[in-house]
Amino acid sequence: MNHNGTGVVSGRRAAVTPLLLWALTLLLWLPWLGNQPLRDWDEGLVATVSRSTVSRSTDGLLAFKWDDAYLNKPPGLHWLIGGTVQHFGEADGVVRLVPCLLSSLAVPLLYWLRCGLNPTPATPDARRQRDRRALMAALILMTLLPMARHGRLAMLDGTLVSCSLLLWSGWIASRTTHWHALLAGLGGSGVLLLKPPALLGFLLIALAISLWERWPWRTPALGWFGLGLLPGIGWHGWHLHQRGADALVMWGGQGLGRITEVVGENQGAWVMPITEVLEGGWPWLLLLPTGLAWAWHHRQQSSGRWELGLLIGSAALVLPLRTQLPWYSHLLWAPIALLCGEGLAQLLQTGKPRWLGWGFQLLGVLSLVLAGLTSLVAATNQLPIAALLLAGLGLLIGGAGLRGSSLRSRQRGLVAVLVGWGLALLMLWQSQLWLWELNESWDPRPIAGLIRQLPDDAVVVLKGPTRPSLGWYAGRELRRPSETDSDTGANEHWRVSRQQERDCEKVGSAQEWDWALWHCPATP
Repeated sequence: MNHNGTGVVSGRRAAVTPLLLWALTLLLWLPWLGNQPLRDWDEGLVATVSRSTVSRSTDGLLAFKWDDAYLNKPPGLHWLIGGTVQHFGEADGVVRLVPCLLSSLAVPLLYWLRCGLNPTPATPDARRQRDRRALMAALILMTLLPMARHGRLAMLDGTLVSCSLLLWSGWIASRTTHWHALLAGLGGSGVLLLKPPALLGFLLIALAISLWERWPWRTPALGWFGLGLLPGIGWHGWHLHQRGADALVMWGGQGLGRITEVVGENQGAWVMPITEVLEGGWPWLLLLPTGLAWAWHHRQQSSGRWELGLLIGSAALVLPLRTQLPWYSHLLWAPIALLCGEGLAQLLQTGKPRWLGWGFQLLGVLSLVLAGLTSLVAATNQLPIAALLLAGLGLLIGGAGLRGSSLRSRQRGLVAVLVGWGLALLMLWQSQLWLWELNESWDPRPIAGLIRQLPDDAVVVLKGPTRPSLGWYAGRELRRPSETDSDTGANEHWRVSRQQERDCEKVGSAQEWDWALWHCPATP
């Protein structure tokens, strides 16, 4: 029995630190969540399916898109978004709230995962080192731009990362506490209700690393794991019962089929996720070589094996896909943050390698130069100057501190980097430039506002690329020209088009990128 209270203090710290990390993540990720419209295709589609699914009183367990069955994905996240929208309205920030909350859980879960790799440190100093490494990994994941930016969007990928970390963390923790396998199973159920085929890959990764460790699962842990999987398996059984062979679409053409064939026009190659990592991982990518070297040196230990295994396994899931989208690289950020956390912990503890401090300062100088050039050419609407300045100052000052000879000076340097980078992220959200893909298309909200004023039975046709967000904001399904040729003919209808419509009159003044709403009256 421990009479000095250290066990109680450690237990409290183990509970409090993840909660503080989650609160800090929310402070960084939630501000200005709704200052940009929903992005197409992903956000507009998720919002539409969420509203359509929850609005059905009899078939609420099944996914719908307008009045049709939605077969691409399970409605796990859609239920939560739809329920939130029903209670709090359809503002953009409300639609993104639940995905952001769930995505942000990845930060404390990564902390828990890293602590679980060394659950019983031999000495208080070893415990402090373990906790420091876990904290560094969590802070890096929190401040990675792609992780934060995509975590703020109404998409499935951020929540998928959280569920995968819950699966792996529970799997690791069940080695010492069998019932923690229940949490691993619940993480697996979450994956089954988001992107079901991904569970096969996540389980293969965990099994492969466990075999590398020669660590057998105990029967009680297997029972808890199976219990946690029941909600996900139960839903898929119900889905198969209700929709028959159509229920397999999310496993085949919309799931495993992405490995062997291109879905839609989303053709890519293994170079796309690597490019996304190289573009979005700064400044922390500087630490990756040191982290990889540390993991390789400790490959005979559980921590080194899991960190190497998670990176290799996640890359093996993402890189071979023939269907590639930019956010598929999202699965790589947690393993990268783990490895970079090892590099950062080593830098803080030893001050080596010394070139890392110079690297942070160089990135700071580049950021400040870019901010200055942007202001000189008056392109203030193209780049967030305030964000660049804050990031540059934080990196420049913090890099100098990280080159210091004492632990305290290096800690102050890290604080400067984190504060500067965190404030830069907040300024990016406030600048409304954080969702830069919106610049590639027109804002659907003005035209959607006009469509909302039309009678409920009005026929509205979209002539051009599909825009799920236009239907979301308009509150109705827009029909395609091929669907309406036989219905409209000489009948009254409305068209959304970017060109002059013959025998039609433009409605109102709402126009975006030459797109407008046209009223086409009935012709004799």
